[in-house]
Amino acid sequence: MQNMNFLVELNSPNADVRFSAWRAAGDMPPALIPEVGKLAGSTNPGIAKAANEALTTLAHSVGKDTAAPKRAAVVKGLLGLTAASWPLTLRVLAMRLLSGIAGDGDVAPIAQQLGEPQMREEAIYCLERIPGDVSMKAVQAAYASAAEEFKPRILAALGHRRVADAAGLCAEAMKSPNKEIATAAVKAAARIGRAPVPQIAEGPEKADATLRFAEAQARQGNAGEVMRLYKSLLEDPAPHVQCAAVIGLSKLRTAEAAAAILPKVKSPNQTVRITAQKAWKSMA
Repeated sequence: MQNMNFLVELNSPNADVRFSAWRAAGDMPPALIPEVGKLAGSTNPGIAKAANEALTTLAHSVGKDTAAPKRAAVVKGLLGLTAASWPLTLRVLAMRLLSGIAGDGDVAPIAQQLGEPQMREEAIYCLERIPGDVSMKAVQAAYASAAEEFKPRILAALGHRRVADAAGLCAEAMKSPNKEIATAAVKAAARIGRAPVPQIAEGPEKADATLRFAEAQARQGNAGEVMRLYKSLLEDPAPHVQCAAVIGLSKLRTAEAAAAILPKVKSPNQTVRITAQKAWKSMA
């Protein structure tokens, strides 16, 4: 593909020509990324779309193979498009594309945008998708200086990734007078499952945290704690919580778990009753 021809075709008034150009963008030299970025800001919606699709095609072309020769250059080019000098819509697209191809060496510039209100959600989403410890260490490091309203999102990311090292941070955040932060910390700690079951006032949040913590304990093979946690939820006011507890108990496949489920086979709630009956049969 000739560089100039590609840009001319992407900027063509003919929709078919633009389409052919973006479909072939996997062969595009990464050096053209800034020029394509300029076209993405075109006032012509057709040209802007073609440029955005070309960037997406290029990113996907190196996404499957971590050893792809152009991968590092594509990542570098897309990182350049996340700078504040570019339009917000383009910055968002570039960050989303980076979420599938960025690596440890790209964490620092991405993490810098955790402090920017317009880009922090995109940045943390991107970091969540970068495997390994480096990305999550950056997320943890950002917590102390993060805006109060963004701290629950940081805690959620740590919980989603089940970052064991973040258990202490979660324990401290549970003490926050800000209810949203405290609740997010409880949920994250429950997902991580590295401390005693997180405590919170009665209600949906407590049941949710207990269920998540039980799941974490099950992954760690702590059958006794799993049994205790699920049994504590069998009389929860919410039928769906009871059902979740029944299903969790059934996976233990023990006589004690079966005995705990048995009363629910005759539950006055139809959903709970049917769930318990199916769980009972699955254990037979």
